[in-house]
Amino acid sequence: MSAGELRNWIEKHKDETFANDAVGTGCFSYLPGEVVWAVTKRCNLKCKHCSIAEVSGEELTTEEGFGIIEEAAKLGHVKFAFTGGEPLLRDDIYDLIEYASSFDMQVVMATNGTLITKEVAVELKKAGLERAAMSIDGIGNAHDDLRGVNGAFEDVLRGMKACGDVGLATQLFTMVTRDNYSELPKIIKLADDLSLWRIYLIYLIAVGRGKAISEACLSMAENMKFFDYVADKQKEVNVWLKPICNPQYWAYLLDKGLVDGEDGIEFTGCTAGITRFHIFPNGDVTPCAYLPAKAGNIREDSFLDIVRDSEMFKALRARKVKGHCATCKYKQICGGCRSRAYATSGDYLAEDPVCWLGDGKGKGEGEGR
Repeated sequence: MSAGELRNWIEKHKDETFANDAVGTGCFSYLPGEVVWAVTKRCNLKCKHCSIAEVSGEELTTEEGFGIIEEAAKLGHVKFAFTGGEPLLRDDIYDLIEYASSFDMQVVMATNGTLITKEVAVELKKAGLERAAMSIDGIGNAHDDLRGVNGAFEDVLRGMKACGDVGLATQLFTMVTRDNYSELPKIIKLADDLSLWRIYLIYLIAVGRGKAISEACLSMAENMKFFDYVADKQKEVNVWLKPICNPQYWAYLLDKGLVDGEDGIEFTGCTAGITRFHIFPNGDVTPCAYLPAKAGNIREDSFLDIVRDSEMFKALRARKVKGHCATCKYKQICGGCRSRAYATSGDYLAEDPVCWLGDGKGKGEGEGR
């Protein structure tokens, strides 16, 4: 692949790709911020990688949820995302979406998609949901195996069709692991055939139930090859391939000369605790869904007070990272994945163990684990 081909693709799609996502490619991102509320731990699937499996099953009330929404709206035109577990298992989910959509926020949902019928899609659209992100980790049995329920793949396709029929936008979430890596070309083709806008290609972070399959996490060398694959594949397809939990992807593009570092686009890199905030079902506030280190709880302090005053969030905003991330020339536009650092070391400020950029650490390493 020539550098010019990918540069041309990025330039052609710049407005749609970086509108409201100007804090980076390689991480969940939205400006001025993204507030994600996992409304429930309950789920109808049994995913091998479930990040929420070990948290408390306690849930906030509807009124407490309204309070979170009101506080989030004070941050400006943020993205407000409902997730779980499976958010559609909450009886008040339509009321919560409707209330969130009454504010100047983009309201979205991450769902496994299997519970979305035509009637559910109509209600989601009516309540004000702008986009539903659905998970596909393989085609057919490959998806069902990772999700732990037979027929899940066909059910999510039905859900996507139902959303399309009522004009509700959709995108894909795909977990990237050693176990399903060979499925990526088929998933990308499916997304392109369905004319979807974006796929989040999420690096497996070994938290929750994912601890039991940590050997499926890509090694440093495998992650390097994954970046090469995404960059090469992007020029062939219309769907935007966006690596997640890999903030070094933008640094990789710069390092390869595939994007222009002087074009005025500013990137935050890992957004955990900087522009991204996660609320677990019991009200615990953390930097990310994959970083279950408690900064506070909304039953003890207000959400905005936690965001402003938490020592954890202050450290993340100041990028007080350690190891090779601290000395890396890409520190400010990457910072390393804080969730991966925490999952592998117990320290959310530790160096990212699968990064090879910056100070040169790790080049040629990581063929094994």
